[in-house]
Amino acid sequence: MTSARSLLTGSTPLKLEYFNIEGVAEPVRLALSVASIPFDDVRIPFDEWQSKKPTTKHGVLPEMTLPGGEIVTDSMAMLRLVGEADEEGKLYPSDVAKRVKIEQVLGLVGDLTRAWSPSLYLSMRPGRFGYPADWSGEEKDKVVKAVREAFMSEDFPRFMGYFEELVKENGDGFLTGEDLTIADLSAFQQVRFILP
Repeated sequence: MTSARSLLTGSTPLKLEYFNIEGVAEPVRLALSVASIPFDDVRIPFDEWQSKKPTTKHGVLPEMTLPGGEIVTDSMAMLRLVGEADEEGKLYPSDVAKRVKIEQVLGLVGDLTRAWSPSLYLSMRPGRFGYPADWSGEEKDKVVKAVREAFMSEDFPRFMGYFEELVKENGDGFLTGEDLTIADLSAFQQVRFILP
């Protein structure tokens, strides 16, 4: 059986490609660092994306190229794989009861991300929300501001309350217990992304 660590380590370091932002690759970068797995952090400039896009496996980033040449394309699959490769066994423990807690928090982070997404993408891709693709001006600014303010006054405090409850339930350490896990890294990155 192939271990996660052997997949991620070899004579050449794995390569993680993403834009020059934190985004969905940041929890993976953090997990790689915590697990002491060397990697090439390749940052793709936005102005190079259109020429790079056709060369990616599914037309999206991030992409992780393993030392053996295999490509992993989903950031959550990457995060779980790196967590599994942690030699201390703490980032994504083999204990099923601990994993259930981690998976619940990852689901909660996903819910937070989905709640925040309209606040982010309304200004970037208004066509997806029923507005003209070239929508601009004062009306757009006003609507985007209202959506973001509603999120920050209603949804964000609710999710932060959930996270606070989890930390308290788990002894004031981390979200799922006494050890740092991939759930903590994912929540940290998402909350930091949302905050101004």
